[in-house]
Amino acid sequence: MTPESPEKSPLREALHRLRLTVNEYLDSKSADVQHKEVIKELYTRTDMTGSYVAALVFANLIALLGLLSNSVAVVIGAMLISPLMGPIFTLGLAFALGHLTLARKAARIIAISVLVTVLAAAFFTLLSPLKEVTPEILSRTRPNIYDLLVAIFSGAVGAIALCTRKNYLFTTTGVAVATAVIPPLSVVGYGIGTFQFSMALGGFFLFFTNLVAIVISSDIVFMLLRFRTSMVEESPYPLRLRLKVLGITLAIISVPLVTTLVIDIRALKLSKRIEQTLKSHLNLEGQSRLTSYSINRDEPVIKVLATVNTVTEFDTDNEKVLQNALGSETNRPVELELEQVVVKAGTIKKPTLPLALSSSPPAPAAPETLATLRSKTMGIIRGACDEAGTFLSPWPVRSCEVSFSAGSSPVTLHLAVGRDHPLREQEERWLKLAVAKKLQEEVALKLSTVPLLPALTLGDKGVPDAAGVKALAILKELLRKDIPLRLTLQYPTGTRNGLKKARLLKGYLEKELGLDGKLITLKSSGSSYLVMVQEEGG
Repeated sequence: MTPESPEKSPLREALHRLRLTVNEYLDSKSADVQHKEVIKELYTRTDMTGSYVAALVFANLIALLGLLSNSVAVVIGAMLISPLMGPIFTLGLAFALGHLTLARKAARIIAISVLVTVLAAAFFTLLSPLKEVTPEILSRTRPNIYDLLVAIFSGAVGAIALCTRKNYLFTTTGVAVATAVIPPLSVVGYGIGTFQFSMALGGFFLFFTNLVAIVISSDIVFMLLRFRTSMVEESPYPLRLRLKVLGITLAIISVPLVTTLVIDIRALKLSKRIEQTLKSHLNLEGQSRLTSYSINRDEPVIKVLATVNTVTEFDTDNEKVLQNALGSETNRPVELELEQVVVKAGTIKKPTLPLALSSSPPAPAAPETLATLRSKTMGIIRGACDEAGTFLSPWPVRSCEVSFSAGSSPVTLHLAVGRDHPLREQEERWLKLAVAKKLQEEVALKLSTVPLLPALTLGDKGVPDAAGVKALAILKELLRKDIPLRLTLQYPTGTRNGLKKARLLKGYLEKELGLDGKLITLKSSGSSYLVMVQEEGG
């Protein structure tokens, strides 16, 4: 007597029905796909034609110019005209079909495209007078797992649009912008051209991440839309082997991406804990206020530099208490450097005596005179200028003036800042808010920049004179506050010893001020020796 077969559980039955429903849906959708036309189109995208190379090089140079000028719009334009997405989708199709010849052809054109792009970007960077690192460049040197997910989702959407032809133009445009395969390669060339090989490695890792993610996601879409090995004449490799190769590659690149994300999250949480601890100890109503802080986590000991406006100075014991609180909050040794700016207690009001306790009637108020009004006005102006100087520190305010207009127009604050690069829009907005809060009135800002350092007079050994040494001391202050700097040494054009003295001055800055020589660029221009300071990301 044979035992009866057990009935299927409700869960298995539901999963079976779901699988049948999904398969029926995919079969109905794949019936609308012109498989042969898609294969033919992607096959033609692996031809290395002159127009392909021209479009690739121009897209690369446009992307590099956008990166160097920190222009998001220009970088996006380069993404849209790049032809590199075609061979990448072709490689994904080759994996789905098991077509070895097509895979080799697509891989070869991708490799040649990468080589041409990197060499062109490196050569152009060597010729470019602009070599400063911008936020657009830095954002493409440290990929994490989110970049992988963006590329996976974008590749899947692009493959669907390619097969179904629905909203194809708009969808592929969005995919090109989201995955951005050309700008990372431009960063690789920039890193090689400026001999910053760690930056080049980061850019290439982002490109490789996008490449693998698009190939894998498009491969899955092609298989779901019933692209089968029977559609090609070549004997295919087993599907399991192809999936294993892609899966292992994905797992390998995911490890450093996840690690980078974890490190970034930890750094963000650490900064947040330090900020909260500083504010809880330094933001005391009517007594003190935290104005800025910076953190250096690269060493075993966390170095925290905090600037505080205070009515009375914090003594050594209070600083020690704050340093211990930071150490217990971060579970790491902390070295605190507290910069204190003593200010007047403008927000503290003296208590007034009740009328019944007054022993004598109040004295009549002295009449306002032009002299007293001028004194009060100058005090308010000095307060606004001091607030601007505190906000812009360590960049010095060279001049500060206030102008008034008739009617209800706001007060205008004219500031000249010693800085070789303009203030960012966000900095101007925050500065305006800080000054308006200090004056308790809306203000208009007119900002200008003047050279941070004056022209230098150099001796035969490239050493500045006494005035130059004194002026260069501000660089020590910038370095002490962990501000990332890039310097351009400008020397006179057409002089016999100009370049020689500039090189000697570079050596002096490295030795006496501890500057990194890799961040110092020599430039022939003008008729004097100038040191121009650029904040990275500024």
